[in-house]
Amino acid sequence: MRHKAYFLFLPLFFFGIYTSVFAQGTTCASLDPFCAGSDQLVFPNSNINNSTVTNGQPGPTYGCLLSQPYPAWFYLQVEKSGNLRFNISQFQNKDGSGSQYDVDFVVWGPFKQTDDYCADESLSAENIIDCSYEPDTEEEMMISNAEEGQIYVVMITNYDELPGFISLKQTNSQQANSGSTDCGILDEVLGPDRMLCGVNETVLDATTQGVARYEWYGFDELANNFKVIPNEINPTLKITKSGRYKVIVYAKQTNQPDEDEIEVQFFSEPVASKPKDIFICDPAQNTIDLTVNSNDILTGNTSEENYLVNFYESLQQLKAENPISNPKSYQIQETQEVLAVVAGEESECASDLVRFQVEVSFVPEAILAEETVICIDLAGNITQQSELGRDLGSNYSYIWSAEGISISTAPILNFSQVPSFDQLKLQVTDTRSGCSVEFQTKLLVYSKARTVLVKIEGSDFTGGTTVTADAENGTGENTTYEYRADTGSWQESARFSKLNPGYHTISAREINGCGITVSPKFYLVGYQRFFTPNSDGYNDTWNITGNNEIKILNLYVFDRYGKLLKEIIPGGGAWDGTYNGRNLPASDYWFKVTYEMNGGKRGSFSANFTLKR
Repeated sequence: MRHKAYFLFLPLFFFGIYTSVFAQGTTCASLDPFCAGSDQLVFPNSNINNSTVTNGQPGPTYGCLLSQPYPAWFYLQVEKSGNLRFNISQFQNKDGSGSQYDVDFVVWGPFKQTDDYCADESLSAENIIDCSYEPDTEEEMMISNAEEGQIYVVMITNYDELPGFISLKQTNSQQANSGSTDCGILDEVLGPDRMLCGVNETVLDATTQGVARYEWYGFDELANNFKVIPNEINPTLKITKSGRYKVIVYAKQTNQPDEDEIEVQFFSEPVASKPKDIFICDPAQNTIDLTVNSNDILTGNTSEENYLVNFYESLQQLKAENPISNPKSYQIQETQEVLAVVAGEESECASDLVRFQVEVSFVPEAILAEETVICIDLAGNITQQSELGRDLGSNYSYIWSAEGISISTAPILNFSQVPSFDQLKLQVTDTRSGCSVEFQTKLLVYSKARTVLVKIEGSDFTGGTTVTADAENGTGENTTYEYRADTGSWQESARFSKLNPGYHTISAREINGCGITVSPKFYLVGYQRFFTPNSDGYNDTWNITGNNEIKILNLYVFDRYGKLLKEIIPGGGAWDGTYNGRNLPASDYWFKVTYEMNGGKRGSFSANFTLKR
């Protein structure tokens, strides 16, 4: 097999284009035909890797070429009379990249088609048309006044002796009086070897200008040689069987034979079957073995050849022929689609693509809290419906269990009465993949406080009042409550200070929402800092009232100069802001109170308050 395999049927191979590459003759007796039009002709040079002829053969006169390292021999035939000017260059790589190498040449001619142009007398000094031995990587070859049908012999040498490629291009083909070369006979008319997928026949086409006759051959594996195919004399040959084939063409004018061969192989088109989706059970897992789906994907293929499964991240990567490099340990961070294609190892024939999903996570996190609170009343009845779990859809199954016993298979679990256990487990399984995850919650049962008791310490007359609430636990260990005075803000502390004199309540609230308990009303002894005797029903009078903790003995009101304005009798009426029936002005006034604490201790206290109008 001489050429890189192509995987699509290729039509007639055109000569003289940039990609033409053919073997070169190393002696004049094995010279090859060539031509060059406006397109560039590229072919391998002779070098140590492809030739054992290290110098020009003895006999010919090489003119300016003092040495002829690794010669390549060619002949060209004039198609159209005129001047022929060629550019010859030599470089490292086929596409013209890499290093440039020194190239030299010599041209003999003109010869008739019937001449022996490889004879020493033909390759003489008198017949040298052009020659260059300059140390250049690019040369110009000129054949002036060439006539139609003439033959010219060209030898190109590789002075640097390095593997590379020679480029030949006619540079004056678009100019007036420019001649042209005959591209009728060239090697490799059949093109590259063919690997054919999903078809059972193909046509080989050796159609070439200037050919007298065609001969077709097939390779006999048993005899290990080519045998002529009888009665096949046309330029084309229909092939229905894999094998090696050869065509020999003979030029009309020179009867020079030229041949090309090709290998043809027919392959069934691979089949890719859609596999199941892949599920990753552990959300922390970041790699997946995609090849677990290979056997399912390969289902339906014959044993004609070995097959590979290539995986791709996207259509763009598939078009770029860039498969996932390590499918056994593919990095993945989220649910995504993966593409797969089956390819023959030998033919590289490819199937249609199939798609499958790789799903990283199959259940939400924290479907159950670590702790679940059940609220009950003081009689032990559940005060509100308790629902645990979440319905994830028809692709999931559920098992609720407590103390090793299954109690439900529903997605949502309801409690209508307090359970006898305090630990609950839930196993959720994805029925598509078999992946499962287990959750566990601790059941905590709480109620509101049974009572709220209040302890009062101090008064306005003894440095201020402090109220401390004591919530009697209802149900549940380590029950926590928060508190508020009257309709104020809730707080963690059960202690309150700076409450105004008068009636109050303290509420205790179970922090999980299991109820509120309110203390009985209590009264704080103290004095009003101001009053507004305007008959609106709010703070119209001023007084100090005792309670069980403190008894008021005497209460007197004075103006700022110490004049007694009112003696308020305990249990009697309050002061309305008048004196002898006359309204007193808005101002600060003073009072003195004597009191007796529970236990018999007596004291007195004086301070000012404000009358506002």
